[in-house]
Amino acid sequence: MPLEMIGTLSSRWPAWIVAAWLTLAVVVGVGSPNLTKLAAEGQSKLLGREAESRRAAELVKECWPDQAYESTAVAALYRPAGLTEADRRFATDLARRFEVPGRPAVVLRVLGPTSQPEIAKRLVSADGAVSMVIVPLDAANVAPSAHEAIGWLQEQAESAVKEAPEAAGLQVLWTGDAVIGRDYMHQVQVSLDRAAVATVVLLLIVLLVVYRSFWLALVPLTTIGVSLVIARGVLAWLTLGGWRISSLVELFLVAILFGTGTDFCLFLSWRFGEHFNPRNPAGVMRMTLSRSFTPLVTSAGTIIIGLMLMGTTKFTLFATTGPSVALGLAITLVATLTLTPALLVLLARFRPRCFEGFTAASNGYWEAVGRTVMARPLRSWALTMAAMIPLVVVGLRTHFVMDLLSEMPPDSSSAQSLSLVLSKFDPGMTAPLTIVLESDHVDLTSSEGLALIDDVSRLLSHQRRHQEVRSATQPLGSPEPLNRARLASRLGEVDQGFQQLADGGTQLQKGLNEGAAKLRAALWLERKTGLNITGGVAAGNTPQVSEKPPSTPPAPPPPSATPASADDVLSEGLKTAADAVLWSQGVPATWNVASLRSGFNQLILEGAAQGARQRAPKTSGLFDAAVRLVGGAPAKPPAASTTTPPPPQPPKPGETLLSELTRAAEGAGKIALGAERAHREVSGILSDPLGRRALNRLLITPETVKENPELLKSFAAYITPDGRHARIDVTLTDRVFSNGAMDQVETLRRRLDDYLGEYEGINVTASVAGANAESADVRALTHTDQVQSWFVVPIGVFLVLMIALRDPWACFNLVATMVLTYAFALGATHLVFVSLLGAEGLDWKVPYFLFVLLVAVGVDYNVFLMSRLHEETARHGFRGGIIRAIGQTGGLISSAAAITACSFASFLFSPLGSLRQLGFALVVGIAVDAVLVRPLLVPCGHWLLRRSREVLAPRYNVPSEQLRLTTVPD
Repeated sequence: MPLEMIGTLSSRWPAWIVAAWLTLAVVVGVGSPNLTKLAAEGQSKLLGREAESRRAAELVKECWPDQAYESTAVAALYRPAGLTEADRRFATDLARRFEVPGRPAVVLRVLGPTSQPEIAKRLVSADGAVSMVIVPLDAANVAPSAHEAIGWLQEQAESAVKEAPEAAGLQVLWTGDAVIGRDYMHQVQVSLDRAAVATVVLLLIVLLVVYRSFWLALVPLTTIGVSLVIARGVLAWLTLGGWRISSLVELFLVAILFGTGTDFCLFLSWRFGEHFNPRNPAGVMRMTLSRSFTPLVTSAGTIIIGLMLMGTTKFTLFATTGPSVALGLAITLVATLTLTPALLVLLARFRPRCFEGFTAASNGYWEAVGRTVMARPLRSWALTMAAMIPLVVVGLRTHFVMDLLSEMPPDSSSAQSLSLVLSKFDPGMTAPLTIVLESDHVDLTSSEGLALIDDVSRLLSHQRRHQEVRSATQPLGSPEPLNRARLASRLGEVDQGFQQLADGGTQLQKGLNEGAAKLRAALWLERKTGLNITGGVAAGNTPQVSEKPPSTPPAPPPPSATPASADDVLSEGLKTAADAVLWSQGVPATWNVASLRSGFNQLILEGAAQGARQRAPKTSGLFDAAVRLVGGAPAKPPAASTTTPPPPQPPKPGETLLSELTRAAEGAGKIALGAERAHREVSGILSDPLGRRALNRLLITPETVKENPELLKSFAAYITPDGRHARIDVTLTDRVFSNGAMDQVETLRRRLDDYLGEYEGINVTASVAGANAESADVRALTHTDQVQSWFVVPIGVFLVLMIALRDPWACFNLVATMVLTYAFALGATHLVFVSLLGAEGLDWKVPYFLFVLLVAVGVDYNVFLMSRLHEETARHGFRGGIIRAIGQTGGLISSAAAITACSFASFLFSPLGSLRQLGFALVVGIAVDAVLVRPLLVPCGHWLLRRSREVLAPRYNVPSEQLRLTTVPD
């Protein structure tokens, strides 16, 4: 709409303009949806699909729907002296109440005493004082549907308590991320309500001081109130159409619209009061609009552009808050250019005395400041910088934390209950991580895939900050049940086999050697005696060697009834000696034992007879008779040798068998030697720690599954039927929402990427889901967005200033001073909240919102200064124009800064620590801007950057008395 038309409508028909705006506000306010509820729904979707934790959560929901959940509500049953049997019955009854068919749709399942034994056991503390009933929910922890479900659960618990008088004294404490999220959103709403009341009260006080008129103070309040109602309604309708918002939108709408919008109204009212004429308020308003339009649009444009640039970030909280507040500010700008002029014209007509304070002359304070500063601009600039640099350095080294529990009020019941649960259970039990392994083509139920799952599980188990790791290969959190399936265990059994083989080979060699010795002796006897001792061997049959000697020798023939002669006695003694020699060693069962005995006896007797002939010829006849008795013939003297050798005889079967036995004994010896060597090598590997570690790999074959059928249950619980996805659950030692837990998630992701990237044979990717994984993604995303904003927002504001001021050095000076103000405010906030009050660090949201708001909102004050500086330097020269601009805008900018500071000071009444820190930082930044930056740094910096032009510019002989802060006719 053209500027002339705006001025005409606002000045000629102000009543119609006011009526139109009020009617629009009533219609929109009554007919629009509830923005607060819609904002809470938007808060539950802070991460986009590009976040790893969200992708992993969707995989878990798709592959294991019975294990997926968005948040959890925990009912902790606590009795300090220890739970009684009645308390255990109450816990069982409570779990069954939560499982009734009419439960809320977001209640997925109930984990408690009625669950599987291994789960129920984990839900009771070691000291027996706390028993948990956990309810997984299919809704985010800040979603209204989750909060409604928690209300239903608490109603069921209250009913159970009333119906169980035996459980008197049992405390039912509620916690879990869903309960904490509900309390957090409640605190956000409390902050919004307090901020709205505190803002209106503080602004009314400041406006009464500035305007010195109650009716005139109502002009900006009415304008901003109407704008806020319309902006909320428009945003609510846009949200139904797909516009994304967050829970902080309403809070920042109240703060920025009342703060910055009031500044717009104050600037317009100030310029209207400078040229006020009660006889022609419409004409004065048209002139005021013509001279105020560019500064107002420029100032609002810098803020709107800065807030819109927040939409370029990836984090939903930032990306949705900025554009939504920018839309509300654009509506406020339109209201400032139309509704505010109409209200001022109406007041000028009916209550002209309201503007008397604006027409009074200035007291000259800001003119004196300007003269002092510009007397020595370099020194003024240097002293100001010296005063700000220490806190700037502190601000640049500030530590930030992302801990929802530390942000909550200390007396929050959910936070206190969580502290109790964490003291009784493992800290990470309430927020486990879920790692999803995704394979492109390999079946993870195969031996190769199971080995990979086991390798990853053991890699995770070796991390010091992992309390427990559960997977398909260690479903109970320990790898012990499958130790027999590991290569080290299998190789240990092979080692035992080698040892047994070496022992058996040695025994076999010994037995073969003994058998060969016996056979060799028998063959020798055959050659000596000519008897068929070896039985079937001499007849050409292959003897069957007995593995064991006969247990008892054959019974000797019964003694004769007739008296034994001397020859009989000698023969019987020789037989007994032969039996003792032969049967003490054992002979094969197939040998001719009688012939062997007879040949052995004959051999002995012949040797004895021959010796007797040589020694005692008289007794030789006795030995000859003995030879005849055992079935042989007397030994004959050896015949004289002949010259013709006997023809060669073919080898006897017994000799062939002896050769084979000897060869077999040699082979058995080699087997024993090789097995012993293999045993030494394998046992050496297994006894070395490095060797056992290298062989600690899992090998599950179909035979292993047959021997351990319970593995099928584990595979079904942790691996999808198609074998393409596997799940690993990890419990951390750090509590939920802590920096340590988020650091461990980032470490875990790096190690998994490195390990799986170098894994040979299988291409598998890993993604991590869970509450701590979401927090880690938020932290990483906000850090990236903040670094991006450090460049994008200043550049955007610089370009807007260039369009308005067309002075690069002036634009650079304004942006640089606001960045310096940001660092100073951050350092002051760190000094108060961290160094003095003992906080762990500044909240992670503080630096981002502080930077955007100070750079975008703070620049508009300097736009007022620079626009007036250009006007004054055209009349009074460079130095004189700067002095006059400081004097003319000092009261206006100080009043505007006070209004904005009061608006953001309402954050100090919030129960949330993050909003208190942000409110303090904004108040400090705006105050420093009004006290140091705007009257000192900006003018001095502008002079230092362009002092060469002062030398070249024409000198104005302006008397000093004309530089007084009086109204200059336009």
